[in-house]
Amino acid sequence: MSELIGLAKIATQMKETVMGKTVENIIPTQVKALNASVEAYANRTKGAKVTNVYSDGRWLVVALDNNEHLLLSFDLGSDIFYFENNAIKKQKHKHKHNIEVRFTDQSGYTVRFWWFEKFWLANQKELEEITKAKDSMVDPLDEAFSFDYFKSMLSGKKTQIKSFLMSQKQVRGLSGMYLHDILWQAGLHPQTKISDLTESDIQNLHESMLTNLRNYRKKMDFLDDDSDFGIEDFLIAYKENDKRCPTCSEVIAYIKTGSTSTYICPTCQAL
Repeated sequence: MSELIGLAKIATQMKETVMGKTVENIIPTQVKALNASVEAYANRTKGAKVTNVYSDGRWLVVALDNNEHLLLSFDLGSDIFYFENNAIKKQKHKHKHNIEVRFTDQSGYTVRFWWFEKFWLANQKELEEITKAKDSMVDPLDEAFSFDYFKSMLSGKKTQIKSFLMSQKQVRGLSGMYLHDILWQAGLHPQTKISDLTESDIQNLHESMLTNLRNYRKKMDFLDDDSDFGIEDFLIAYKENDKRCPTCSEVIAYIKTGSTSTYICPTCQAL
């Protein structure tokens, strides 16, 4: 699998910035992202120095000199920000920091999750098992995710398109936060049945997925304070009730779609 757009860039920036720094503390506020206890993170990382930072498929790996590693996945959307002099960047929207890694020189980095992500701790043996693990999901920005591949995935399916894309069983990294804009840009109602899609619909959807995910991942930056991906970066998602469609000026609607809700343009995405 090719590296996720933006992930290799983050790894290079982090390596140039935090190599040689000593871990003082790790403060997680989202324990569901962890694969060990909070105490284990503290005991296994405190006093260890960063010896390498690199990307490996879906993972950003921070290697420490005590044979431990911090692994971060970016499947569904994360931001990572460096800080110095304990000056942690303040967030301008509801998504707050979920992980805080502090070094002894009062610098560090914070991680903000848009959806459910992983921030794992692994020794060398565990790392090898994790990074070698294979799954059936394909990242939409991987070269393998061609139009023909996507079309074959949808063949014979009868479920609603949003439910299928959110299942995380075949397509990696498509949380609901992206699908609002992806479906709008493709002109598809989230409850459209896959069996009703034309080849043109599938082509538009494929292109919309690539465009929207590229826009998010290219904005990822470890050092740039302006790299923060916020509500203003979406096309129709998370807009106020009086916001209008950029294409037809219809008021954006917020509708229930199964167990989730979706922002749509009632005109451009009519069933």
